[in-house]
Amino acid sequence: MKIKLKDKDNPVPNYVVFLNAGHSLTIINEINSGKQVEVDKVPKAAVEYVEEVKISKKTEGKVPKGDK
Repeated sequence: MKIKLKDKDNPVPNYVVFLNAGHSLTIINEINSGKQVEVDKVPKAAVEYVEEVKISKKTEGKVPKGDK
C-alpha cells in the first residue's frame, strides 16, 4: 500500500516500523519529506501520522497521454 504524511508539522517518529523485513530510516525520512511511499503495513503507532493513498479506478492501468 502507498502512504503519505498527513501533516508536515507532525512527522513520523524514528521508532515506527513499516516493513515486514524490519526497521528502515530511509522509509521514514522519505515519508517525512512529503513523498508517497510503498510500505508493507501501517502500525497502530503510525496511524495518527500517515494516511493511505487511494488509487482511482479510472486512472489505474492507463498510460498518460505524453508517455505513449
